[in-house]
Amino acid sequence: MSASNHSWGHGLGLSSGQREPIYDLLTPFQSMPKEMTGRSIWTKEELQNEPSRWIRCWNSSEVKQIEQAIQHVEKQKLPLAEVDRSTFRLPADLAATLSEVRDELINGIGFVVLRGLPVQSWTTRQASIAYLGIGSYIGRRVSQNRQGHMLGHVKDLAEGKEVNGEGRIYRTQKAQTYHTDESDIVGLLCLHKAMSGGQSQVVSTQHIYNVLRNERPDVLEQLCIPHWFYDRKGETSEGENEWMRTPGYYYYQGKLSMKWDSYYVGALQRFWEAGLLPEYTDAQREAVKVMEETCQRLCLEMILEQGDIQFVTNTHNLHARSEYQDAADPTKKRWLQRLWLATSEEEGGWPLPFADSKYLKRGGVQVNRTPESYPLEAE
Repeated sequence: MSASNHSWGHGLGLSSGQREPIYDLLTPFQSMPKEMTGRSIWTKEELQNEPSRWIRCWNSSEVKQIEQAIQHVEKQKLPLAEVDRSTFRLPADLAATLSEVRDELINGIGFVVLRGLPVQSWTTRQASIAYLGIGSYIGRRVSQNRQGHMLGHVKDLAEGKEVNGEGRIYRTQKAQTYHTDESDIVGLLCLHKAMSGGQSQVVSTQHIYNVLRNERPDVLEQLCIPHWFYDRKGETSEGENEWMRTPGYYYYQGKLSMKWDSYYVGALQRFWEAGLLPEYTDAQREAVKVMEETCQRLCLEMILEQGDIQFVTNTHNLHARSEYQDAADPTKKRWLQRLWLATSEEEGGWPLPFADSKYLKRGGVQVNRTPESYPLEAE
């Protein structure tokens, strides 16, 4: 069966949505490697000493080529949904550079900062075209929420909702705990920095695995057992549970990946009170605490500058954000655009123990058949 026929939503271009793993494909902790090695593992000390491994600055010729691609889309009056490799045309050398970036994201350290887009001189639509166009050379866009947003916005909307309910932390100024998103790669384009705070943190989950093997094997074992529940935050399709059961670490076909979010695995109080899920054991609560502390100790921290694009691969990195404060001027609020991208097994991505591993648009948050949406502002 071709990959395009795998997805139930192929005709509408829909994402396959949040899924539980195929439990029979999970490797038990006792059979997992004693140590992870290879080019996908890194330490903050290495990358602090070699920023050229993860920061790449556009040169003036490349910026001109990107602006020409924007102008081509604008002349055609194309909707944002139609910005892809076929319409956002880049010369072969720049396309080859982005192919190298994609390889580093999937098979290497798993994150990059592309620096120097002159977004301050572009309209929001032009910046969005550039971002969607560049992203299309990295992966296939998938939906980020129940509204079907393919172009997301990380901005304070003063939701004020915390553990229970349906709020999402990216729509507040609060710090985000270390987590993965429901996509292979997450991208952020910085349109405006915060007045203060808002540092971005990235940490290698394979390095954490090795550290916990040595320091706290008991905690690592807890993280490898599929006894964690992940709150869907009300973003469910008909017939789906309000939660998913999952391990933290997966080892499958020689790849160690992680699905984790201490905010989501901890937001279960209403289910516990209703007797719908087992409460976490002391060992699990300890694992959540140790995991967050280990992330904080081992992470690489950075500030995204205006015009930066950061891509982080969710399979083998966690990311977080510190709390921030906005300027009083509403036109200068911290504002990042977000992409969730799929890099399926069929297109060179990691094989994963999920039924949609070969789908072209695996993952994402797909609620029923909600169509794709490309808002130019946070909503």
